[in-house]
Amino acid sequence: MKIALCVNTRLDESEFQVEYDPPHTIELIRNAIEKNGHEYSFIEADEDFVANLQLAKPDLVFNRSEGLRGDSRESHVPAMLEMLNIPYIGSNVLTTAVCLNKAWTKKILSYHGIPTPHFFTVKTLDDLKNYKMINPVILKPNEEGSSVGINEDNVVHNNQQLTTKLNEMFATYRQPILVEEFIQGREFSVGVIGGINEEFEVLSILEIDFSQLPSEVGGVFGQRAKTTYDDLDHYICPANITDKLSMQLVDTSLNICKVLDIKDFARIDFRMDKNNQIYTLEINPLPGMDFDLENKDFSFYPYMAIKSGYPYNDLILRLIKSACKRYKLEI
Repeated sequence: MKIALCVNTRLDESEFQVEYDPPHTIELIRNAIEKNGHEYSFIEADEDFVANLQLAKPDLVFNRSEGLRGDSRESHVPAMLEMLNIPYIGSNVLTTAVCLNKAWTKKILSYHGIPTPHFFTVKTLDDLKNYKMINPVILKPNEEGSSVGINEDNVVHNNQQLTTKLNEMFATYRQPILVEEFIQGREFSVGVIGGINEEFEVLSILEIDFSQLPSEVGGVFGQRAKTTYDDLDHYICPANITDKLSMQLVDTSLNICKVLDIKDFARIDFRMDKNNQIYTLEINPLPGMDFDLENKDFSFYPYMAIKSGYPYNDLILRLIKSACKRYKLEI
């Protein structure tokens, strides 16, 4: 089978490229595709994507594209693949568009009775007069992934801090800002992977161990915690949790996959408050695939997969099989 890997390549370590795939990840995926007996090609997800796709003529595309610009950028490649009738690994146009927009995602979750922290979005400071703030809140760019624009100083406790931080974020990110109730407590990440029988398997649940992180991160798993202080010692996988909590996280994750029509793989983030109430924070239908332990550049998703008995090459094979099952393709 001809499999094309479609990515945006990370060219520098700036905040706005952090969600792109670095060269070592591209090499890991290439090696896995070839070791599993398939023909590999590479296509950069840029303005020449369609022309290069038509030259490559793949049977299947492994979509890792985060997009170049726009508030629906993660949907651009899936849309073009569907237009050209080319099968691909990963979620569809609507799912990727919704999940990139934090507010839309939370509205859908709320409609289906899935708890998520209270929130509102603002485009200007004037919008604040329409809402009542419940302190503390955390501010997030509404249309970014990979914790872009999020650090400990995004948690604000009063109106002065709120307006100061909002002005700073409006100038930097030029998009609506999500103002979200800050849930203080334990944080978990759950990975799902498509199954042979079209049912998702939940990977080993991971907990972020904030007790191992410096106090200055303020219980916020943002860019500083993910880069400056990133270390496997800060994560517990499998998480040391009760069977009841594990079942709750599993059931909620599977329900979210159904509600949002997730395909093949995703990572879902949760917080649990002091009353043991679980809140869904975010769904990533394009979870990171980095796994370079030497340079401490790794993503939760392959780590959870490895802890579940899927070495990297087996993980890629499982994703290929999941997509082929959906499209009824012979491997």
